[in-house]
Amino acid sequence: MPELAEVELARRIWEPGTGQRIVAVDSHPHARVYRDTPASIIESTLSNTFIVCSRTHGKRLLFSFGDGSPCKSTGTHPTTHLELHLGMSGRLFLADPDHEPTKHDHFILRTTRFALVYSDYRQFGRVLLHEPCLDPWTELPVEVLDPGFTLACLRRLTARRRGTTLKALLLDQAVFPGVGNWMADEICWRLPCHPGIRLQELDLARVRTVSRQVCRGALRHVADKNAPRDGARGFSPGHYVEQVPPRSWLFQHRWKAGGCCPRCRSSLARGTIATRTTAWCPTCQPEDASEA
Repeated sequence: MPELAEVELARRIWEPGTGQRIVAVDSHPHARVYRDTPASIIESTLSNTFIVCSRTHGKRLLFSFGDGSPCKSTGTHPTTHLELHLGMSGRLFLADPDHEPTKHDHFILRTTRFALVYSDYRQFGRVLLHEPCLDPWTELPVEVLDPGFTLACLRRLTARRRGTTLKALLLDQAVFPGVGNWMADEICWRLPCHPGIRLQELDLARVRTVSRQVCRGALRHVADKNAPRDGARGFSPGHYVEQVPPRSWLFQHRWKAGGCCPRCRSSLARGTIATRTTAWCPTCQPEDASEA
C-alpha cells in the first residue's frame, strides 16, 4: 500500500488541476470504491465547481472544491472536500480531456485541459465526500513531521501500548500516520532494533528522532525527486518511483530474497511480525536483544 511519500507524489500528479473548473464527472457507479458515498452524489456535487487546493495526511488525500466565490483568506471558498484512499492498487494520473475510460478507471474529473483519473483494479481504495465544513480532518492524529509530534505527545500516545511490538506500533495509524510496511522496517533498521522488541524496552526519544528522519527522507527521495507524471506503472518499487531512496537505505534491499544489509552486508532475515512480512538484519538487529 502506498505510504506517506508515495501518497504525496500521487497528490502532485493531480495538482495541475488546481484552479480548473470541473466540467464533467465520470464514474462506474457500482464500483466498490463508492461504498461510503454514492457515485451519483459525488457527480452532482462536484460538477461545475473549482478545485481550490489539495493536501495529504498520512495515507489519505483530500481535494477541496469551491464555487469560485472570493474568500478573504484564500481567494476562493472551499465548500466541498473529496477524500481519496488508494488502497492496494489505486493510482492517480492525468490524461487528455477526452480520455476514454478503461474498466478500471472508476472516477474521472474532467476539465477543459485535463482528465484527472482515479484507477483501481482491485477496488480496495475509496472515493468519498465529507459534509461541507472548513476542515474535515481536524480530529485526525498529529503527523510525524508536524511540530506537534513532540516527545511528550509520543509518550501520551503510547502510554497504554507498552507491551506492543515496535513494528506494530509503527504501523498504528493513530500514532504514526502514513508509515507503512517498508517505512516501518526502515525505522527499525536505523534504530537499530529488532522489529519484535517490546515498547517498554525502547528509548522513545530515539524512536521519535529516527521516525522523523525516515519520513523526511522519504518525502525528499520519493516525492521531491520525482517529477509528477501519469503514474501508469503503479507504485512498484523502481517503476512508479524512479529515484527510490539510495542504496544506503534498507528500502533498496528488502524487497526480495537474497538482499543484504547495506550496513554490515549480512543476509537479511524475513518473517511475519505484526501480521506483516518483515525484513531485518540479524546482525544489526538481533532478536535475542528484544528478549533480554
